Amino acid sequence: MNNFWLILGILVSTALITYAYYHKNIEEEEHFLDDLQDVVYVSLGALLTYFISVDLEFGSVIAAGFTGTLVSYLPNMFPKKTWIKRVPVAAYCGAFVGMTAPAVSLGHTFIIFSAFLTGALFVAAKNVFNGFGGKLGTIAFGGVALSSLIVYLIF
Repeated sequence: MNNFWLILGILVSTALITYAYYHKNIEEEEHFLDDLQDVVYVSLGALLTYFISVDLEFGSVIAAGFTGTLVSYLPNMFPKKTWIKRVPVAAYCGAFVGMTAPAVSLGHTFIIFSAFLTGALFVAAKNVFNGFGGKLGTIAFGGVALSSLIVYLIF
């Protein structure tokens, strides 16, 4: 029975990714490296937050606040770097992933896996729900919930 849900999840995920790919604007297709960098920024934000929260034992709220504050100053510190303007939003989305409770996350490997899934969702949802509050937290929740489901079904 577990294999059925795993296969169903993979098929649904593949269908959603295929749908999003074919309904993408043509001018957006040239941003593969930018999107890949965003996935890395989400992952770095998640790992930094989780490290501060769990390993340094500061708590998830303090860790996310520190990560968000730290990355918010990066564009001001390096104003000539155009690519760095994308870092704060992606890293702060990752900070929500890093706030995952240790009882749920089961370690750094889970956070990395969740961060990559969240990064993929972040890239897929770039032009969706613009102007609505809670977008980054919702994306992070989706990534952590999806990775929890995958880990639960496999193990």
